[in-house]
Amino acid sequence: MSAPVAHCTVDAAGTVVFEVAGAAGPELVLRRRGGATPADEVRLPLTGPRAVLDHATPLAEGRWDIECDGRPVHPGTRDVRALVDRIPGAGPVTVRIPYPTADGRIALRTWVRAPHAEAGAIHLADGAMTVAGVLYGAGTGDGAAAEARRCEEGEDAPAPRTHLGAAAEARRCEEGEDSPAPRTHRVPVTGGAGGAFTFTLPYAPLAEPAVTARRLWDLWLLPAHGAAPVRLSRILDDVWDRRRSHVYPAYRADGWVAAPCYSGDNDLRVRLEPGDRHPAAMRTEAVRDG
Repeated sequence: MSAPVAHCTVDAAGTVVFEVAGAAGPELVLRRRGGATPADEVRLPLTGPRAVLDHATPLAEGRWDIECDGRPVHPGTRDVRALVDRIPGAGPVTVRIPYPTADGRIALRTWVRAPHAEAGAIHLADGAMTVAGVLYGAGTGDGAAAEARRCEEGEDAPAPRTHLGAAAEARRCEEGEDSPAPRTHRVPVTGGAGGAFTFTLPYAPLAEPAVTARRLWDLWLLPAHGAAPVRLSRILDDVWDRRRSHVYPAYRADGWVAAPCYSGDNDLRVRLEPGDRHPAAMRTEAVRDG
């Protein structure tokens, strides 16, 4: 018996319609990878060939595998055009993108962010990156003053101890460490109407001390005094993994090479390599980060 095939359509609200060919069971089963609670399994009844995941059905952030009658479901056509240039409404920002896995199955990538800092255009010049974006679910504070504090070891997303105004924070993560003791470097943020923000991050401070191995800096937005950091990501379109679609030119300095990149979760970061690495090689390998 051939595996079922699902053709998917997503609307701007996040409702996903599955048209399943070759279904043998009465429902589609969605399971979140790594999940161990009842909420990590969702069952969608099949009415004829159709199953509907309504936008109001809660799904935690992560990757959801899809089965029918105990068998994986293969991908058919995917109509995700409604997700392009999406502007979210009030409440948490939720995104659902069906995608083909590397081993030939259909899965669902979901994000749930509140608040959410959406990264937009990135301009590269003079050894720095300037990022424009929009903050949803919160506002940015006035002013450019910020105080940098080293993060405590083991904290995944610590709020700054003291902070004045709005700032962008680069949090250093060494590869292979689950709970690194990161250093931080902050730069001013300029806020605008409708949650718009911009900041310019020079690479040079991120390259201290000397870069002797790959170094990754994750980027966060600190919206206002006393506010928790918000991860900078780009999720409001139809791209479930930006590592292959968004690869930026590298900047070469004395002893190091740097470039923006995205993780496999579409989170924005900066990657540094020792200076003996060729920029072209760095751009190619950025595809496999995350």
